[in-house]
Amino acid sequence: MTNDTAAKHVIAYYWDAFDPVVLLYNSQNNSIDKLGLTQINFSASENKICTGKMEDDEYIPCPQQVKLTKNTTCMKCSSPAIPVLECVFEPRCEGERCGSPLFCTRPHVVYLALYSNLIKVGMTSEKRFKERITEQGADAAAEIFVCRNRLEARTLEKEISARFKIPQEIKPGALMKQWVTAPSMPQMQNVYSTYLQKISTWKKPLNKDLDAFDKYPIATRPKSPPKIVHSKGKHTGSVMGIKGRFLVYSTPKGARALDLSDLVGRTIFINADDDSR
Repeated sequence: MTNDTAAKHVIAYYWDAFDPVVLLYNSQNNSIDKLGLTQINFSASENKICTGKMEDDEYIPCPQQVKLTKNTTCMKCSSPAIPVLECVFEPRCEGERCGSPLFCTRPHVVYLALYSNLIKVGMTSEKRFKERITEQGADAAAEIFVCRNRLEARTLEKEISARFKIPQEIKPGALMKQWVTAPSMPQMQNVYSTYLQKISTWKKPLNKDLDAFDKYPIATRPKSPPKIVHSKGKHTGSVMGIKGRFLVYSTPKGARALDLSDLVGRTIFINADDDSR
């Protein structure tokens, strides 16, 4: 981990296969670094600033330093591949209403994901299936339907959720409880098979085998469910593991869970003396 206390802007959080990456921009020397994720010791700001954009493999900070509360980029810095940010979550059409329809018109999949014995339904671009499952920190998953476009996949996802009482999201508190013990593949397979059989009575699924996503375990299991902490403030401890967007670290008062995706846009101070919480 970098040892200086310069202010650094968190500009990205993503998974490179099963390796989590947090990118930091240092405006003092115009450099991009990675945040060390073995031992953490930093303070994070309350405000979030637009993370800028990449142009011809060069990082360009937001020229207006726009303050944000929801998205990570302002409209001027957002990627042209996603012309309407709201369509990431709720597609409005089959791609005919904007000038860059590729995001919506490519094939998508609907999948079932397991978090130990908890199950959820989701959808994503067919090419991003494994990447998306990793981003969500699932222990196992399988594609159950292939759809023509994003709207069709989202519609099918919601119908499956309503028909078979499968949630579209697992609440963080429920996830934390799963991390006290290691997941059981036979147990997850049983849950998956049960729901797949129910779905097959309504619509024929792909019947793919359940794939284990076990290359990013919680290496050191907490004795009790980690307490979710606010991104703002100081975070110090040994990293126990990273699943999806949550980093779990140990403290004298027990395990804590930090949402790394919520760090994006904030300014952090590595090894800062700031003790705000």
